[in-house]
Amino acid sequence: PALWSFRGKLAIEHIALLNSAVLVLVLLLPTLLFVSRKGQSWREAFRWRQVSLWVTVTTVLGTFALGLAVSQVTLWLIRSLENSAFLERSKFTNLLMATSRANSPVLLLLAVMFPALPEELTFRGVIQQGFEKRYSPPVAIALTSVIFALFHLDLLQALSVLAIAAFWGWVVWRSQSVLPSLIAHALQNGLTVISIVAVNAGREGWQEPTGVLSASPNWVAAALGLVFWLGMVLILMRCLPKRGEGNGTTSDEVFSHQVGTTDGGHGV
Repeated sequence: PALWSFRGKLAIEHIALLNSAVLVLVLLLPTLLFVSRKGQSWREAFRWRQVSLWVTVTTVLGTFALGLAVSQVTLWLIRSLENSAFLERSKFTNLLMATSRANSPVLLLLAVMFPALPEELTFRGVIQQGFEKRYSPPVAIALTSVIFALFHLDLLQALSVLAIAAFWGWVVWRSQSVLPSLIAHALQNGLTVISIVAVNAGREGWQEPTGVLSASPNWVAAALGLVFWLGMVLILMRCLPKRGEGNGTTSDEVFSHQVGTTDGGHGV
C-alpha cells in the first residue's frame, strides 16, 4: 500500500521493481536468517531439489490452465462490483489498468517475474514445510495458501491467487521440490503482464475500466481451462509417488522416482 501511494509519480515498472526490493527485505532476508539460525541446509529448508523436466512442464501448463479458469471468475467479480467503492479502492484492479502504461514492458516483465523467487522459497519452501510437520498435508497446504493470498494485501487479488496457490502447494508437497512452483509462478506472472499489455495496448487512464477489465467472462474458456488443469493433475499424480503420513517415502526416494519416471533422467 505504501508503494501504491506513489502511483501518480512513478511508472508501473518502477513500482514493480520497488515491490521486488521490498519482498527481498521483508521475505527473503528474514527467511534466510531463520534458516541460518536453525542450522539447516538451505537446499533442505527451501526444498531446492531437482525434478524431472516433465513434472515442471506439466506444472507450468496446469498453472496456465487454472489461471485461465480463475481469471474468468475474477472478471465476473469485477463486472459484478463495477462502480463500487470496493473496486475503486482495489490495488489489484488499479494495477491491472496501469500495466498497459508501462514505459518499458520488458523491465515490467522482469520485475513481476522476480517475486516468485522470494515468495516460493518462503511460503512453499519454509512455511508450508513447517506446517506439514504439525498438521496433515491438506491442512498445511490450505494454511499456507491462505497466508500467501492474504499477503497480497488486496481481497480481490487474494481470491484470484488462492486456487493456484493451493495447486502449487500440492505440487511442492508431492514432489518435495519448490522448483516446479517457482518456475510456474514466474511464468504465470509474466503471462499475466503480456496478456494485459496485449489487451490494453493503447489504452489511457488509471481509473477508466477499459481493456481487460471491461471484458466479459468467457465461461467456455473457464471450463476448458479447468478440464485441461484436471488433466495435468492426473498426469502429475502418475509422475509423482504417493505421499502420506507414515508411508515411509523419503525425499531421496521421491527424487529417484521423479528422475527415473520420465525424460531419461533429465531434470531441471
